[in-house]
Amino acid sequence: MRKTKKRNLWLTALLLPLLLAACAPLDNYGFPRIMKFGKEGGSKVCVGSESFGNISIHDYDGNGPGTITQGEYDTVIVTYDWLTVKYRYPQFTVTHFKMTAQPNTTGRKRTLYVSVAVDDFSADIKVTQR
Repeated sequence: MRKTKKRNLWLTALLLPLLLAACAPLDNYGFPRIMKFGKEGGSKVCVGSESFGNISIHDYDGNGPGTITQGEYDTVIVTYDWLTVKYRYPQFTVTHFKMTAQPNTTGRKRTLYVSVAVDDFSADIKVTQR
């Protein structure tokens, strides 16, 4: 009886962390976790492995999501502060979008966060600029 309790305790201790780790997306759905821009700004294409529903931009305190406008050919444009994201909607098969950063004239490092809605979860990308 005592060996059975020990075995059950060891199995629980071993399997519980494995089950908890299996519930979290480990690869950020193929999207990069960090995107870096130089002080001159510019554009980069961000590619993931999953299609997505929408995108929002916010700062560390959660302020955002910025302005959302409709562009040509079903293009959605999301702008917040110095960062702009453009993507085609609906995104049932396309897994990429374009980020554009304005030149940094402040002389300070600046950071924003892009949240990409994938299924019921979010792929989060930290965007920095020197």
